[in-house]
Amino acid sequence: MYRALIDWDFAADGIWIVRSPRDFAAVPAKDQRSHGNEFPEPTRHFRELLSHSLMERLKRWNERGCSLGGPNGNKFDDKDWESFYRDGRSLAEAAQSELGEQWRVLWAANGAWHFVRFP
Repeated sequence: MYRALIDWDFAADGIWIVRSPRDFAAVPAKDQRSHGNEFPEPTRHFRELLSHSLMERLKRWNERGCSLGGPNGNKFDDKDWESFYRDGRSLAEAAQSELGEQWRVLWAANGAWHFVRFP
């Protein structure tokens, strides 16, 4: 089962693959790798797995996180962050729906990761 995380970071898309220790244990020795691939599947980028509209929503949400968390001097209150995290949860639920059952999607909020619950 693959895992994805909805979280913001500067100059990012707002979605990340989460690797388990078992994924890293399965990586062949450096001299045995082909094409420089350091990780086992999935090798496809999320742009190939999610709809264009969801990727655009994730990108806008990520940019909003950058404005909230950036050093730009703007003042944001708790309501701004609450709204931001609520939108992150909504995006995680949409990503879970599009990715399907072979994925577990999480979202970051208030310093913790939360799993999307299956319907």
